[in-house]
Amino acid sequence: METILTMVPPLPIFIKASSALFPKGEVHFRREFDIFVLLFVTKGTLYMEESGTDIPIGEGEYFILAPYIEHAGSKPCEEDTEFIWVHFTFSSPYSLVEERKIDWSNIIKRKSTFMESDLYNLRLPRFGSFSRKDQPVNLLERLLKINESNEPAERMKQQIYFFDIIIQLQKNALELPSNAQNIATQCIQFIHLHYREDTFRVTNMAHELLYHPDYITRAMKKTIGMSPVQYLNHCRLMKAKELLQQDYVDLKTISNEVGFTDVSYFSRVFKKKEGITPGEYRRTTFANNMKQQK
Repeated sequence: METILTMVPPLPIFIKASSALFPKGEVHFRREFDIFVLLFVTKGTLYMEESGTDIPIGEGEYFILAPYIEHAGSKPCEEDTEFIWVHFTFSSPYSLVEERKIDWSNIIKRKSTFMESDLYNLRLPRFGSFSRKDQPVNLLERLLKINESNEPAERMKQQIYFFDIIIQLQKNALELPSNAQNIATQCIQFIHLHYREDTFRVTNMAHELLYHPDYITRAMKKTIGMSPVQYLNHCRLMKAKELLQQDYVDLKTISNEVGFTDVSYFSRVFKKKEGITPGEYRRTTFANNMKQQK
């Protein structure tokens, strides 16, 4: 089954959602839309076909109808069937591609800096199921409940809730082997304990944890989309940003505190990640704090 490939941000746009009941014997009508339609079945089986391909959607399963492709019911419902439909579109261009396995390394395109946002390659399988039906049901029911409100502020929340659903679909689609998750968790804990050490080496961590360095790298990329070195620098820079908010701590001290022996190298790594130098970050942070206090 195809995967929808697109980039976020900008985020997908929610249009409309509702629930439906097809009594036994009813067939979905034939049509072609210029938007996406998410169908999630909560009871029974909805028999659909798209471009001549039969797609039965059972309880706890979903299917995303694509724009400009004719779809219709393939046969009558064999029992009373309940489902939720959501109309939406994408702000970014999209494509339908064939993919089998995806992980977070396929999703994360760019980590955020002080000047640029995170950027993700959203990869949504058009067909899928949930081991726990309550997860998508709770999210979808929250979305539908706002239909009853006439308050603009409440209805604006539907965009937020819809993206929560998109995230859940993405998370559900990721194939994360439990062994890789366990290894990544061990590495993350190890890095949090030792990131301040300027002698930190991935090979040393691998030796301590009894894994091959390449195996550790693959496990972390699959699980969090970052290599051990990338996550190490992430931890160091997060702590550095905390210290930079204290104007009495000089850059050399901060550099040493977070594991960089060379303050020039620390500044280069910081600017590459955040888009500005540590000094510029400090001045910008203080200026923003002063504005908030006024």
